[in-house]
Amino acid sequence: MTFLEIEAFLKITETGSFSAAAEALYVTQPALGRRIRAMEEELGYPLFVRGKGLRKVELTRQGHAFIGIAHRWQALWNETREAALLAPSRNFYVASVGNTYFIRKDGFKQGDADAFRTFMKENPECSLHVSTLHSSEAYSYVGNRSVDIAFITDPIYSSSVGTHILFKEKLCLVAGKELNLPEHVRIRELDPQLEIRTMWDRNFEAWHSYFFGDKAIPRMYLDEMGFLQYFTQSGDNWAFLPISIARTVLRDAPVSIHTLDVEPPSRTLYYLDRLDDRSPYQEHLLRLCRQKLSQEEGIRVEEE
Repeated sequence: MTFLEIEAFLKITETGSFSAAAEALYVTQPALGRRIRAMEEELGYPLFVRGKGLRKVELTRQGHAFIGIAHRWQALWNETREAALLAPSRNFYVASVGNTYFIRKDGFKQGDADAFRTFMKENPECSLHVSTLHSSEAYSYVGNRSVDIAFITDPIYSSSVGTHILFKEKLCLVAGKELNLPEHVRIRELDPQLEIRTMWDRNFEAWHSYFFGDKAIPRMYLDEMGFLQYFTQSGDNWAFLPISIARTVLRDAPVSIHTLDVEPPSRTLYYLDRLDDRSPYQEHLLRLCRQKLSQEEGIRVEEE
């Protein structure tokens, strides 16, 4: 895979057409097409939908997922060209699974958001790169130096990548007021078809399967935090949420927090780093995160 191929892919996604991208890159359309086909052959999957009658470029599912990778590849290439490898890097690559609520500006707990803002203020020379990925992908990204630190929910063993607990947080039942649930709820009385479900981690999945079965079909299944908007619009569903997130939802939506006859498990958030090559920015960010998280009720921060 070459810089010209990555450049061609990103320019097509930016302009929305092969012809406009070819004009911007001062190459012919056939030459541009050859670059894309060569990259697709190397990757083993198509990046663009091809067919008669398509007036606008459409990305395949893999193409959409590849955009973030292409940007990181280009950033690493530019860093190399600028001889950044000869001096301490000023780039800091952070990644997180989508359901951590950890680095999203629209859902990040206020204290945590302050941690990242404080970090940028205290490190003005740093260029912070933020991306989203799955826990299963995080180890390879950290191991091959595409990411400096990753926040995940489901750890695995690795001899080269360190896995550390950042914090644990209790889950609670949040329900729309239209359901008229009592303050104390029996878990067997909850209707799974009214649930907005998120897989917080494997421990929660095992607990959920025990009480609701593997065949329970929820109203909505999400791996992102978009259900906050759904809660705001509808008051006839329920969900298991971390207590800090539940308090945020409580301020803006017609919901209430309830106790259960069984205690839900806590969710655990881990961070990954390279054991032999940690970023100089890592400890500063983690220290700020621990300081802010320790101020949140219901969160137990793990210290190194």
